Amino acid sequence: MDDLDRAIVHALEDDGRRSMREIARELDVAEATVRVRLKRLRDDGILRIVAFVDPEQFGDRQLALMSLSVAPDKHTAIVDALVAMPETSYVSTVLGEPDIVCEVQCPDNRALWRFLNERVAVMPGVRAVKTQPVVVVHKLAYGGTV
Repeated sequence: MDDLDRAIVHALEDDGRRSMREIARELDVAEATVRVRLKRLRDDGILRIVAFVDPEQFGDRQLALMSLSVAPDKHTAIVDALVAMPETSYVSTVLGEPDIVCEVQCPDNRALWRFLNERVAVMPGVRAVKTQPVVVVHKLAYGGTV
């Protein structure tokens, strides 16, 4: 990615629905340039344009952070399973302890309890699960990474 690619991505981080014409005017480049760059960024898997929901504004939901310690030989299978679960909105491998961190959203505490105990803790290779319910989100941003 060069500086123009980064500028285009930054423009979309503020508003993913901005028109290519508007971005081109802001960056003082041809609209066709923006169109070609965006297509390449999407085709290369660098850029995805998605809707980003504030979980506190999305009705009654229980948001939690979950940390897992897992057996090394089961790490990939556990990550794949977590990624496939609709309750997880974020899954990352981290260095040190724990091995995996996730953001989880469930309709309520009872559903969160069932999710943790009946689906996550019982996965082969899961050694420990620590959960922290989120009570207030002070900052929620997507982007700023390029």
